[in-house]
Amino acid sequence: MTAPRPHRRFVRSAPGKTDPRVAVPLRMTDMTGADAAWWDARMGPHHVRKPKRADRYWTWSVLLIACHLVQLARKRHLRPLVVWARADNGRYLRVAMSIIIENYPHLEAGPPAEGHFLWFLCAADKGVLARHFGFANPPSLGRVLLDNAMVLSENAGLSGRIGLHAARAGGAALLAFYRDSGLRRLPAGATLPRAIKRRNDGRFFYADETTAGALMSKLDVDR
Repeated sequence: MTAPRPHRRFVRSAPGKTDPRVAVPLRMTDMTGADAAWWDARMGPHHVRKPKRADRYWTWSVLLIACHLVQLARKRHLRPLVVWARADNGRYLRVAMSIIIENYPHLEAGPPAEGHFLWFLCAADKGVLARHFGFANPPSLGRVLLDNAMVLSENAGLSGRIGLHAARAGGAALLAFYRDSGLRRLPAGATLPRAIKRRNDGRFFYADETTAGALMSKLDVDR
């Protein structure tokens, strides 16, 4: 009889940006239309004033529907997630959003394989959380968003493999974040899997099995 595959949990806390010694409690839920509408109405007006944000003009209510339809036509499924964090008043608030394509062609050269692809992701601006939503110590969420995708990939039997494309609007700062997070960068000259129809502009990143295992292990204490 085959032993059941281990199931890794999402992280349940993240270090604060103001004081990393203090952990901010987190929860993850599947994104609904109500979540997307809330983000557009409450977070969107603040983020649109910040020209360096890659998600400045994203409308999550549209993305959620459009992304489902696009991938459905390609016989793929999405996993849209919301990250919630506990504010100073004890209530949980939506603080990050992501849309993940399941069972997507893995970016690394070699025998064909599958992983999950982080299609859209964003975290609320820390200043916005502090000034408007009652967070004296907003959580650090970038690595949490990457970890969520790796956990889903691992639990789906894909060994934690993920890929993503750094939005050009994020500039050099976004490239630096993904590099510093421990992801591997796909060289600009590398050939993409045939199922990926866009040009390789050097802004693709991925985690193979080894990289994903190492990165997830670093956060296991917070699960």
